[in-house]
Amino acid sequence: MRPLSSRNELEFRGMYFAFCSPSCQERFLQDPEHFLSRQGAPNRASGPAKRRRLRLGQQPSPDQAETLRELLEGMMGVRTVGFRGDRLEITYDPGQASMEGLERELMEAGDRLGAGWGERLRRAFVHFEAEEG
Repeated sequence: MRPLSSRNELEFRGMYFAFCSPSCQERFLQDPEHFLSRQGAPNRASGPAKRRRLRLGQQPSPDQAETLRELLEGMMGVRTVGFRGDRLEITYDPGQASMEGLERELMEAGDRLGAGWGERLRRAFVHFEAEEG
């Protein structure tokens, strides 16, 4: 995990924590016991996964796909990110990853990629093809 900045650091009960993003820090602060009770336990899924498939309308280049993968996999609760042609498939734990968080990461990725990707990702998110639980 690579914190985006020192703003995502926190001391809590004498322990130091670093978060990958402000949204992850916010989730921790809303219910720290949920996360602290898992300290030292194997990293396992907390519930059934959901899968969201997005049609991007254009196949990302290998570099673009890697940027998307890094941002999304850095999110708490995201289990897998895969590409098949112009389709992006995200498997996530809805107890840890919110739809708002996924949308925020996709919009950040669009800003980084430029060349119309922000709008393409926004449309794909709003008009997703399938979500399975």
